[in-house]
Amino acid sequence: MKLAVAGKGGSGKTSISGTMARLLARDGRKVLAIDGDSSPNLALTLGIPQAQMSAMPTLPRDLLDRSNGGAVLTKTLEEICASHSVQGPDGVTLLVMAHPQHAGTG
Repeated sequence: MKLAVAGKGGSGKTSISGTMARLLARDGRKVLAIDGDSSPNLALTLGIPQAQMSAMPTLPRDLLDRSNGGAVLTKTLEEICASHSVQGPDGVTLLVMAHPQHAGTG
């Protein structure tokens, strides 16, 4: 199952996503959460300590090859998770997208 949560700011997207991810992982499902917010806070909702937030690895731009009219991953998902993910206490794997510095850079 793939699930994307979107909506206006302040609508509870992070809280709902994090809670759902934790409950599914506790039920024995393999869960990969990707925080694409420009102000990523999903780690906190997943129970990952604040101290780990500053060292949270973000996805580099070179993971996508955009040369042939579409976007293709340059590494497998397993390779990306091995080098850039963090595991939460309930077993949720978290990837954090790059932190945009200004419009058009995310």
